Amino acid sequence: MKLIRNINNLKLQDNSCILTIGNFDGVHLGHQKLLNLVCKKKKEYNKPITVAIFEPQPQEFFCPNDPPIRLMKFREKVRYLSNWNIDSILCIYFNHSFSLLNPIDFVIRIILKKLNVSFLAIGENFRFGIHRKGNVTLLKDMGKTHNFEVYTTKILKINGIKISSTAIRTALKNHDLKLAKMLLGRSFSISGKVTYGKQNGTMIGFPTANIILCKKRMLINGVFIVKVFVFSTKKTFFGVANIGTQPTMLGIEKKLEVHLINVSINLYKEHIEVIFLKKIRNEIFFSSIKSLQQQIKYDIKQANSYFNNYYNKS
Repeated sequence: MKLIRNINNLKLQDNSCILTIGNFDGVHLGHQKLLNLVCKKKKEYNKPITVAIFEPQPQEFFCPNDPPIRLMKFREKVRYLSNWNIDSILCIYFNHSFSLLNPIDFVIRIILKKLNVSFLAIGENFRFGIHRKGNVTLLKDMGKTHNFEVYTTKILKINGIKISSTAIRTALKNHDLKLAKMLLGRSFSISGKVTYGKQNGTMIGFPTANIILCKKRMLINGVFIVKVFVFSTKKTFFGVANIGTQPTMLGIEKKLEVHLINVSINLYKEHIEVIFLKKIRNEIFFSSIKSLQQQIKYDIKQANSYFNNYYNKS
């Protein structure tokens, strides 16, 4: 799979392709429906698949002071998209000049001339071009004129709830990991590289793997029961994670800390994925280190009980 950064690095296509476009933030079940569709069409058309995404995401460009909190980082998005049988990801740089692009020019310059699209799959609420004037009707009309097929997928619903990145953000803000999992099609997770910390966890008897969070705003905060997947070894471990600032240790920087249960392993510099299963409590200030240690022991006890019950049911 190729990652093409920006339209300027896209060579003119001699052979046509199958295309889907969107933010794909979270790669949730609605996105997966689009991806499954284009993979099915790949066999039918015998043509390569291109997935076009935007960086920054349009709402981040238009609302820089209060953008929606991302469900996943760019690197995570590319990794999840690579699970499908696609040939390339086109990352379109969303800047001022691109935001002013006329919808018809977008179709002619990018969909036709740059990508030579034969089949386009989009969500029914897809909008594009200046002032979001471009829509499904325009695409289908131009498809008839320029000989490319346009297929739209309807918004999926689960228990009457529309599946969208916004709905998942709301579920996470409400600490509803179960609903977020239902809409995503998997448990919410955060991945990153383990960095060297202040060794506070080791000092109090509970060593942690630390991931610096790119942004101060997070969809979830507090203490969680988690699974930890290590990419280099493909191994999974059980743990307890905290997202916060370590108020008892007078911390300032928000970070993700994970303590692995019943195992001692050095994860420094490893790339890991922390999979959130259940929230235990909010992060709070403890008046003494002893009180903090007692709480962590209780958190680990809850996590062990959770995993024991889970596997006994299985």
